[in-house]
Amino acid sequence: MPQAVSLCCNQGVNSSLLEDSETGAYISCMLARRLLLLAYLFMACTRCAFGQLPKRLEKCLPYPTLAQEIREKQPEPKRVRVHVIRVEFDPNDGIPADAQQEIADELRPRVFEPEADSPYLKDLADEIAEVTVRGALRDRGYFKPSTTAKLTVLQSEGEDISVIVSIEATPGTQYRTGDIRIVSTDADRPLTMSPEALRALIPLQKGELFNVERVRTGLDNLTKAYLREGYVDMTPEPDTAVDDALRTVDLVVKIDQQVQYRVGSIEFLGVDSKTREKLMESLPKPGDVFDRTKLDEFFKVNRAILPSDASRDDIAVERQNKMRTVRIVFDLRVCPQPSN
Repeated sequence: MPQAVSLCCNQGVNSSLLEDSETGAYISCMLARRLLLLAYLFMACTRCAFGQLPKRLEKCLPYPTLAQEIREKQPEPKRVRVHVIRVEFDPNDGIPADAQQEIADELRPRVFEPEADSPYLKDLADEIAEVTVRGALRDRGYFKPSTTAKLTVLQSEGEDISVIVSIEATPGTQYRTGDIRIVSTDADRPLTMSPEALRALIPLQKGELFNVERVRTGLDNLTKAYLREGYVDMTPEPDTAVDDALRTVDLVVKIDQQVQYRVGSIEFLGVDSKTREKLMESLPKPGDVFDRTKLDEFFKVNRAILPSDASRDDIAVERQNKMRTVRIVFDLRVCPQPSN
């Protein structure tokens, strides 16, 4: 379910005990070393209540935190590199030639890096059968294929494993697209957008081979359309009905719209008034519908005047559920220069 992501630093109450004690211990350790820098960081995040620092300020710390040190001391699991040298198909399976080519083209350039201590040959075989092979067939109307794969080691040199992938599949019946409808999950609350306009966002027409990837694209299009209108919790629920006699698949997309949010306030940390005014030009105004897609466009439009390392992680979106508004905070502060 799409969620307005909250990155605000006032989540200390929900932080783990380790993180809470870590911050207190770290502050004590730093007092004697970088007093002025620590004071800046502490004052900059008073609302953290000794919880996690904002990501932008965390990287300003001159020494690693306890949690970072623990992570660094934990050894990375040993991995191997699995190279697919050849892909073989059973000639009696009836997998379409173009599907075979697509599968082979996807697998041959890839290098898998599973953990060395795992049953990686079986796990990779299952992944290839379920995702790569099954996906290629379902995108060609074979809605209920049976697929298997096997990996045979050709050569092993240290961490590099060369394998042959042998694929078997029973494509089964090929289905075409039947009726596609868009409905509300709540019979007492009609859709806020035209069902016809929403239906047009699914790039699949009646009579065409049923294509699962196009259905996914359509669901993504529906989600984006609702995000632009402030429905940050909207969920599309696809439901298919297979008619084996007609060899068709009907699709009903049930939309759980939830509530619409508007912009309550927008705050910028670490920029002057002139820069703030310029940045606001590419954002919705307080009172406008909260168009979440604008946040992604924000960085593209303003790249020239933003800090070079500014990213989506520097945005905190805080819901104000009672008022159905969001508070948006852009943390663009830069690290202070340490005093000598």
